[in-house]
Amino acid sequence: MMAAFAKANLPIAKLTTIATDGAPAMIGSVNGLVGLCKTDQTFPDFWNFHCIIRREQLVSKSLNSDNVMKPVMEIVNYIRTHALNHKQFRSLIAELDQGLPGDLPLHCTVRWLSKGKVLSRFFELLDAVKLFMEEKGKDYPELSDLEWIMDLVFLVDMLCHLDKLNLTLQGKLKMLPDLVQCVFAFINKLKLFKTQIQKKDLTHFPTLLKASEHVTSAALKKKRDRYATLIENLHESFVTRFRDLQLKRPQITFLVDPFNAEMDCLKIPLVTDEAVAELEMIDLCEEDQLKAVFREGTIEFWKCVPMEKYPNIKRAALKILSMFGSTYVCESVFSTLKHVKSKHRSVLTDTHVKELLRVATTEYKPDLRRIVHDKECQKSKQHSKRKMSLKIVIFLFVDLLELRVYVFVRQCTQC
Repeated sequence: MMAAFAKANLPIAKLTTIATDGAPAMIGSVNGLVGLCKTDQTFPDFWNFHCIIRREQLVSKSLNSDNVMKPVMEIVNYIRTHALNHKQFRSLIAELDQGLPGDLPLHCTVRWLSKGKVLSRFFELLDAVKLFMEEKGKDYPELSDLEWIMDLVFLVDMLCHLDKLNLTLQGKLKMLPDLVQCVFAFINKLKLFKTQIQKKDLTHFPTLLKASEHVTSAALKKKRDRYATLIENLHESFVTRFRDLQLKRPQITFLVDPFNAEMDCLKIPLVTDEAVAELEMIDLCEEDQLKAVFREGTIEFWKCVPMEKYPNIKRAALKILSMFGSTYVCESVFSTLKHVKSKHRSVLTDTHVKELLRVATTEYKPDLRRIVHDKECQKSKQHSKRKMSLKIVIFLFVDLLELRVYVFVRQCTQC
C-alpha cells in the first residue's frame, strides 16, 4: 500500500478515512490494516469504516428465514441444475401462458440482491412450481401450506425493502452523509413497520396483505406477532451494526446542515483546535450571504466559504467530503475489469488494462470542443512543399492576368 502511495505521489498526511470490507485482516486492531496504520507514526489520525453496504447485507441475514429458504433452494436447484428439468419447466410456463416470468433465477450468496429476486420470482411462479413438482413425483407439502406461504410472502416484501436500501447505497458519487441518512431513515422505517403490523395494518407489505385474505384471523394474529418480533430483531441488529455512525452522526451531518449543527460538534481529527472551530461555527451561523448560497447545494456552498475566515471548519468539511463510506468504487472496478478483459481482445497488456480502467471508472468529462479548437496540427514537409508550390502558381497566374489587363488597356487608349 505504501508503495502504491509513493508511486501515485499521494501524501499520507492527507489521509482522512479508510473503508474496508470488514475482514479481520483489514480491521484487526493489532495485525490488521487499520491497526497497523493507527500505530504507524507516519499516518495522521483518521476514521475507519466497515463498508456500509456490506454491513447492510450482514444485517439482512439476521432475518430468520431458514424454514423458507431451505425448500426454495432445493426446488430451484432441482429445476435449474438439471438441463432436462429446466427445459421442461420453461415449456410448462409457456403452456400456462398467464403472463408469467420465463424462468427461475439461481441464488448466489455473493450477489447482494440475489436472495430477494429468487424469492420474488419463486412466489410469482408458485403455481407452476407446484404443478411441475407434482408431475415429477417430488413431495413438498410446504407448497400447499398457507402458513409457509405467509412466511414466504413476508420475506418477499421485507427483502424488497432491504434491496431498495441496498440500491440506494450504491453509486460512485455517494457522499458519506448521504449513506448515513439512508441507513438511519431505514431504521426509522422499521419502527413504523413493526407498529403497523401490530395494528393489523399491512400497507407496506402488499404481497402479505393479498395472501392474508386466505388465512384465518387466529392464524393471522399469530403470524403478525411473529413478524413484529422479526422486525424488532432486525431493528436491533441495525442499531448495533451502525452504532459507530450514530456516534459520529453530528459531525457527519455538519457538512449538509452547518447552520443547524451543534457548536461543539466538530472534534479531532476533523479539526486541530476545537475551541477555534466553535467560534468559527458561531460566526458562520450569522453569515446571511452564505445562507443564500446554501440553497444551491452542499458542494457549491462550501466552495463559497472563504478559507481565510473559516479555516478550521472548511478543512473539516473538505475532509468529510473526501471520505468513503463504502468500498463500492473499488468493487465496481472488478465489474469493469470483467468487460475489459474480454476473450475477443487480441492484445491486452498491463498498460492497456490500466488505461482502459482509468477511462472507464473516471467521472472526469473532458471538454472535447475546446481540445479540438486549441489543437495545432503538425504538417509534414511534403505537405508544406505542395502548399508553397500552389502559392507560387497562384502568384504567377495573378501576375500574368495583371499583365494582360495592362496590355489591353494600353491598346484601348491608343485607339
